Amino acid sequence: MQYALWTIVSLLAYAGGLVILLQVTPRLCFRSFDEGVFMGLAAVAVIGALLAFGSFVVTYSIFSGDLQVKIVNFLMLVGILLVAIRLSMRSFRPRVLTGMIEVSRIMVGSYGILLVLAALYCIVQLFR
Repeated sequence: MQYALWTIVSLLAYAGGLVILLQVTPRLCFRSFDEGVFMGLAAVAVIGALLAFGSFVVTYSIFSGDLQVKIVNFLMLVGILLVAIRLSMRSFRPRVLTGMIEVSRIMVGSYGILLVLAALYCIVQLFR
């Protein structure tokens, strides 16, 4: 029963992490990077990424890398990859009239690229 509970909590953390990434990270583009609100939102975005990647680690470690769990983890990492690509593309798209701050856009886009690289690294390590 405990494995099932850990798995359910892990999947809820994954969904919550992706929701946090999708909701909070685009808001960073409208704040200046030296504001306290930007720092708080960036910390929440990092927590969202930790929740998403942490759920992958928990399910992988509980079931000792079983093939079915590797497939589920692969799909979870593809979900993280798609969300990170969406965040990067959205922030690097030039927006002249919407009030986005240039430096913040670049920082958010770089964060998205780093999430993409982390997800790709985990995918490679998953089937190694």
